Amino acid sequence: MSSTKSSTRSFKLAPLTYAFIAMGLSASVHAEEAVEEKATGIEVIEVTSTKRITTLMETGQAVNAFSADDMLEKNITNAQDLVQYSPSLVITGNKVAIRGVGRASNALGSDPGVGIYADGVYSTENGIFDYCNFCDVDRVEVLRGPQGTLYGRNSVGGAINIISKAPEQYLGGYLNAEFGNDGYQVLQGQVTGPLGETFSGIATVSKKLRDGMQENLAVGLEDLDTTDRTYYSGTLKGDWTDNWSSSVGYMNHKRDEIPSTAYLKDDYDTAFVNGSSPTATSPGNYPGMFPGATAVNHLAGYGLTNPAVADISKTNVDTQGHITSNSERFTFVNDMSFGDLDLKYTYGQFEYDYDLLQDGDVTNKAYGAIDLSMILAQMNGFTFYPGVPGTPAYTDPITLASDMTTSTVQSAKSSSHELQLVSNYSGDLNFIAGLYYFNNKESQYNDYVERGFGLMQGDAIAAAYSAVGSPLNTGMTVGLPYPGAELSAYQLFAYVPTFTGGAPLPYMATADGSGGYLFKTQNTLETTSTAVYGQLEYNLTDALTLTTGVRYSEDEKEGTDNVFAYLGLAETAHAVKDDWSKVTWRVQADWTIDSDSFLYAYAATGYRSGGFNLGSPTPNEPDVVAPEELLAYEIGYKRSMWENRINLTAAAYYYDYTDLQVTSTEVIAGKPVTTFDNAAAASITGLELGLDVLLTDNLMLNSSYSYNKSEYDDYSAIDSTACTVLGNADETHAECQVQDLSGNQLNMAPESKFSLNLIQYVELSDMGLLTLSAGYSWIGEQYTRSFNRDDWDKVESYDNIDARVSWSSPEDTYVISAFVKNAGDERDLIHRSAPFPDTRGASGEYTDPVTYAVQLRYNFE
Repeated sequence: MSSTKSSTRSFKLAPLTYAFIAMGLSASVHAEEAVEEKATGIEVIEVTSTKRITTLMETGQAVNAFSADDMLEKNITNAQDLVQYSPSLVITGNKVAIRGVGRASNALGSDPGVGIYADGVYSTENGIFDYCNFCDVDRVEVLRGPQGTLYGRNSVGGAINIISKAPEQYLGGYLNAEFGNDGYQVLQGQVTGPLGETFSGIATVSKKLRDGMQENLAVGLEDLDTTDRTYYSGTLKGDWTDNWSSSVGYMNHKRDEIPSTAYLKDDYDTAFVNGSSPTATSPGNYPGMFPGATAVNHLAGYGLTNPAVADISKTNVDTQGHITSNSERFTFVNDMSFGDLDLKYTYGQFEYDYDLLQDGDVTNKAYGAIDLSMILAQMNGFTFYPGVPGTPAYTDPITLASDMTTSTVQSAKSSSHELQLVSNYSGDLNFIAGLYYFNNKESQYNDYVERGFGLMQGDAIAAAYSAVGSPLNTGMTVGLPYPGAELSAYQLFAYVPTFTGGAPLPYMATADGSGGYLFKTQNTLETTSTAVYGQLEYNLTDALTLTTGVRYSEDEKEGTDNVFAYLGLAETAHAVKDDWSKVTWRVQADWTIDSDSFLYAYAATGYRSGGFNLGSPTPNEPDVVAPEELLAYEIGYKRSMWENRINLTAAAYYYDYTDLQVTSTEVIAGKPVTTFDNAAAASITGLELGLDVLLTDNLMLNSSYSYNKSEYDDYSAIDSTACTVLGNADETHAECQVQDLSGNQLNMAPESKFSLNLIQYVELSDMGLLTLSAGYSWIGEQYTRSFNRDDWDKVESYDNIDARVSWSSPEDTYVISAFVKNAGDERDLIHRSAPFPDTRGASGEYTDPVTYAVQLRYNFE
């Protein structure tokens, strides 16, 4: 971030911060009575991150916990809100990273680096953060550091626990309504209570709406990036005896929305691309195509400037698109106690269906002007220029327009079983032991389809000349051996080798004949994972506890793909199968220095299973990626001071990686494909600080800071995207050489993060309670690719301000609130892609625009 921008944003923060501090000091003087639960110190938060119930300040882990009240006061309603207040956490799209450890690729065959658990059930569905503003969540725990013993599967970087509200034995619940700008609406309700002497239940429903956040300037089409989400969940619990309980839970989440198209910030490159003949070092290119690309630059001759350059929230596309999805989760938990032993069985089943259609060219065909005449003239050696009949000397070119779409269809079904035995002996030795099984079957389809007339189907020359009674067509224009052929431009490119007696290049029409595929892949993957684990805890003294844990994991994957790439690969099927196993361990010491101070230190290993690069347009078998291994060291200190009015947490860590799985974008057969491979070695050094201060009986300050120094120690790779875009696929070009990436920063690993939140409570005597809160967060610059190019990969630092004012009646029955999120209304870039070979443009992911709303809530019991 530039110094000018930083200064401007600091100016935004200062008045807001000082105003709330001033209000707090004033309120502390004039308030008739301190808030009772705050007067006794900072709230003691209990977590279950260690599979036991412990207080946050006495847990030997770096963990942030957000209760339901916490999330309400801090406006935490989605993934990006968690990012603001969680040190070292980054979430973009469906990727989660903690301390620079995250998901290498979204494609089937890869695994996350952060485990997500909903009520103890593992899931790869990141959409869980945005289901319903956490409407039925009791607590969210963000665990930082490898969790290889107790959590195991894909928790090499950490884990996020989402714990739902449990049924109560009393009647209670809430009704909630929110209304804001841009059609923002939330309607929710929850009820819990007894169902006889044995059973209790809880049910929650939610509807969330918002108008499009990406204005579509195309006439007659709706805005994009809308929100329309329906959610309901329920849990039935049976307390059979004092020592035996069971619960059955069900969740359903539906989306029916208009998705955004790619957010493209670059100016359009509207120049016609001249063709060139192959040389010894360059493959050459067809007229209209950039070197190394296999699709015509659909921006050539385009008659509209990119509206996103002036305002990233605007676009002009002719395909409205859709996104529909349905997620279902079923859980069964059985808890039994036998004296000092607790036996817990957890079963989970998750099903997911997803259907996405988007505009693939991010343009409007009404403004398209791809010069077909120039393409044909160049292919015919400039001896013929087929202009539009009826014009002087036939000089007006025949122009075409792109009408490309892209679609993704996914489905997944997983099931898991976990049996866990936990001891609660009064002596010095206790243990945790468990068995785990997980099976997941996934299917993923993706395509890019071109339907532009004259480009992928239909003969524009034949259509133009038939109007004046001429039989001229494309085949005759370029002198094909069979001059009667009517061909589109893409069909013509595929037939070029036949000019010299060769076979045509790969071309595939859609089933209905309305267009043709530029790229198509159908992938499947079945993953089976089993594990056995155990942990011993021994009290050496009343103050010192040693913990040792070990986990043995086996992972097996079996995948298939069926891939087609226009001009690059005829439809080809692959099958691959592999398995991996690993023993991970943890050794930890916890020292309770005194009643207010706690120190922990550990050494632990982490493991992420290997995987496959499915869906790559290559005749070769899919690449098999090796497992990722981590050796981590961490020391942490927690201290409560000033009669529990100040809580300080600190953690310092060092990670040593072997075969770190790294995402990359490779251009294969002219197509940019997201793949992942192994960096030989990488290391991360970091420091995290948290400070909670009850400044007065009515004013709370929460702040956090994280420093993360990550780098590749031994990693070399070729930037195939730069080779294609800058080197024109010339293998002698500098961008086409192997690069030493040692010292580069890991992906999604900002070096610094900071957050500050102030909550002011103002007692209104018998009129209730007024709560004012303001939050500020800053995230430092980061990179999205291992090549660390400032022009393509760098995400500049950005910040955010949220604020909320809330009045609650005595007994908290009625609550009226007003809030604003992203008060600066700046849509900041949080993730970016490298340029696409076909257009030389790049896309990005941005924060949401400003949201302001009022909230009405009725709590009953």
